[in-house]
Amino acid sequence: MNYILGTAGSGKSTLTGELKNYIINRNPETSVITLNLDPGVKSIPYVPDIDIRDFIILDEVMEKYSLGPNGGMILASDLMVNYLDDLKDEIDEYNPDWVIIDTAGQLELFAFRETGPLIASALGFSDTQRAVNFLFDSNFVLRPNGFISTLLLAASVQFRFRNISQLNILSKVDLIDEDQIEMVINWSQDFHALAESTNDREKGLIRELSMLISEVFVQMGSTSELIPISTREEKGLDILFGHLQRIFDSDESKFY
Repeated sequence: MNYILGTAGSGKSTLTGELKNYIINRNPETSVITLNLDPGVKSIPYVPDIDIRDFIILDEVMEKYSLGPNGGMILASDLMVNYLDDLKDEIDEYNPDWVIIDTAGQLELFAFRETGPLIASALGFSDTQRAVNFLFDSNFVLRPNGFISTLLLAASVQFRFRNISQLNILSKVDLIDEDQIEMVINWSQDFHALAESTNDREKGLIRELSMLISEVFVQMGSTSELIPISTREEKGLDILFGHLQRIFDSDESKFY
C-alpha cells in the first residue's frame, strides 16, 4: 500500500497512474489498483479503481453546509473516515498485490490533520506493508530556501507517519537540466554542501533562517535518498519500484 503525498501540482496524480502502468507492464500478472482520496478533484490523468468521490463530492459538501472551497475541503476530508469500511471492502474485493493511493492536492489535509494518519492506520489492516512517497517539486527546490522549505515539509510528514516507511522523490525532473538535478541530489546527500550554497546564494533574514535550519539537518542527517523521477520520460520509475520492493518484501530499516 503506497501513499503519494506532496504539495499541490507536484505530480502526485500523474505518478499514481504511471507507477501503476509501470508495475503492470513489468509483470502483467501483478494486480495493481489505484485509490483516489481527493474529494474535490475535477479531473485525474488516470481512471481510479476506487474513488472517494463515489461517497463524498466537494461541491455537494459545500452546498449542504454553506461552506467555501477551503472549508468544504476540510470537512470533506474529515468526513472520509465515515467511509473507511466501504473503502476497505472495495479493496478486499480486488484482493490486489499493490494499492497506490493518490492523496488530496492540499498536503495539509492528509498530512497534518488527524484524518490522514487515521486513514493510513485503518487501511493498513492485517499484515499490509505500507510506504509513503513524498514529492519534491523540481520547480520549487532549485534555490536553497525552496529546497529547505520542502525538506521541512518532508520531515514533518515523516514525523506524522513515523510508523510508515518514507521515500522522498524529486518529481518532474524533465523540466530541469542535468546540472540542476545533480545539484539538488547533492544537497539531499550532503547537508554541508546545502549550507554552503545557502551561505553563497541567499541574503538577509532568508539566509540566516536557512542557515539555522540547514545546521539542524546537518546534525540530524538525511532521512531518505532523493529519487529523481520523470513520468513524462518514464525515468526513475525502476529505481522507485526497487526501493518499494525492499520496503514491502523485507523487515529491514524503514529508511532507504
